[in-house]
Amino acid sequence: MVMRELRVNAVELLRQPGLVKAVAVAVPGKELDVVHEGLAGDISIDLELHALNDGVAVSGRVVAPWKAACRRCLRDLSGEAVADVHELYQVELLDEDASPIVENQIDLAPLARQIALLELDTEHLCAEGCAGLCPVCGVDRNMTTCSCDVSVKD
Repeated sequence: MVMRELRVNAVELLRQPGLVKAVAVAVPGKELDVVHEGLAGDISIDLELHALNDGVAVSGRVVAPWKAACRRCLRDLSGEAVADVHELYQVELLDEDASPIVENQIDLAPLARQIALLELDTEHLCAEGCAGLCPVCGVDRNMTTCSCDVSVKD
């Protein structure tokens, strides 16, 4: 049922340049075919479709909650991957960056899926200056120091 909201009838929009249609849904990752160990909830899709003379401009945001470990110290982290959307759909592709309107429909699911997967693949740090774990004894160097020799030898 939710996936139906991501398929928009372009005929209505193309008949009335200037018309704006809002699409706001929360979709489970499985329904979008987003399989990622970091996904921690539904993917929020909040878009506006603006009818133009030669197509439909889509703008808005895709937000995916995530959980991951810091890549240096392995501390548990969570947050939201937020991506701004700026896409153009056209029946006749006049712009090289435009996506096609197929059978008078704009399917926003592939767009949301691609954006969510790209944003979820970002590696995370607990802090920019995270010192990580000691490669010798494994102590968290953010919390304590150790006297291990970590110099690189040939």
